[in-house]
Amino acid sequence: MSGDDSKNPVNIIGRVYAVSTLLAVIIAVPAVVVAVVSHFVFDQPIIVTLAASLISLFISMGFGIRLAKKFAKAPPKDGQ
Repeated sequence: MSGDDSKNPVNIIGRVYAVSTLLAVIIAVPAVVVAVVSHFVFDQPIIVTLAASLISLFISMGFGIRLAKKFAKAPPKDGQ
């Protein structure tokens, strides 16, 4: 294959979808887990559950921003 394959729009769009899905999972899953554990395991009131989930959401968003910067700088893999 030629060197232009990494510039193919289909490859670029596929990589964007994969990276954005990974970032969405990294951001959303901790907040959902904290909410479920806080409400059902620790039997906390809904306000405390929402507050804990919101705090974990902001923390995971910070990690998501750091990872997004690293993903933006990473060169695309050959063959995909």
